[in-house]
Amino acid sequence: MRKALMLASASLIILAGCSPANDMAEDYSSESAPAAEAAAEAPADAATATAQNTTASLVPRPAPLAPVAQIAYAYSYALSLPRDRGAEMMSRHELACVSAGPGYCQVIAAQADWTAREPAGRLELRGQPEWINRFRSGLAVDARNAGGRLEEAVTEGEDVTRGIDAATTGARTTASLAERIRQLQARSGGTMAQRLEIERDLAELQQQFDAQQIELRALNDRVQSARLTLDYRQGGVMAADSPTRPVARALGDAFGLSMGMLAFLITAGSVLLPIVVIGGAVWWAVRRRKPAATV
Repeated sequence: MRKALMLASASLIILAGCSPANDMAEDYSSESAPAAEAAAEAPADAATATAQNTTASLVPRPAPLAPVAQIAYAYSYALSLPRDRGAEMMSRHELACVSAGPGYCQVIAAQADWTAREPAGRLELRGQPEWINRFRSGLAVDARNAGGRLEEAVTEGEDVTRGIDAATTGARTTASLAERIRQLQARSGGTMAQRLEIERDLAELQQQFDAQQIELRALNDRVQSARLTLDYRQGGVMAADSPTRPVARALGDAFGLSMGMLAFLITAGSVLLPIVVIGGAVWWAVRRRKPAATV
């Protein structure tokens, strides 16, 4: 009996000693399975990441945007129109600018001479760039509807970026210097002459700052607006690419030359006629006295 109890106790001890080992084995097997799976998946993930990096390196990156320059635009157009349509077209364009309002368009200058030998007119406008662009986009149609054509179209742009940067930096430096002088002025001490000298320096700096602000405002106004110059010339259908254009121009020049010669003769006659009349009267008086003196 004692021997059986001893064998049962030994069996329990052996079983108790083996069960942790089995549990550890099971835990190890359960932990090693995901690790094995992760190890199996790791090469695939690495290969995928390498492929993605290679693809990303082959795709071209977008180039950086160019710096935006501050440009003041000026446009110049020349319209060739019939003699009796130039004044009408110029008045219509001027009215369109005035009707748009000063926030969109302003008339800078307008001059015309429709009674001259070569009638012409000029209209200068300044306005909002978008409004000016819409307005000038219809100039060719306006000229064609009036029986003329658009002869010239010139666009000029002036880069004022450096001027704006210089004015901005100068104003900032002037303001900083003036602030430092005010801080020195706030300290106690100093003679009256020194304080007056500081006041004069502050006044000069304020004038310089105001001038820089005015220049900066003028440059910004030039960028935020556009200038448009319109020249109205005599022409029209005959002034277009027509075979009879040289003949018409020659006839016009001949008529103008004839009128010029006639004007010269009239002027010369008005000057010489009194001289001829006076000379003839003197000569006639001298001829009458000669016979009387002989007798």
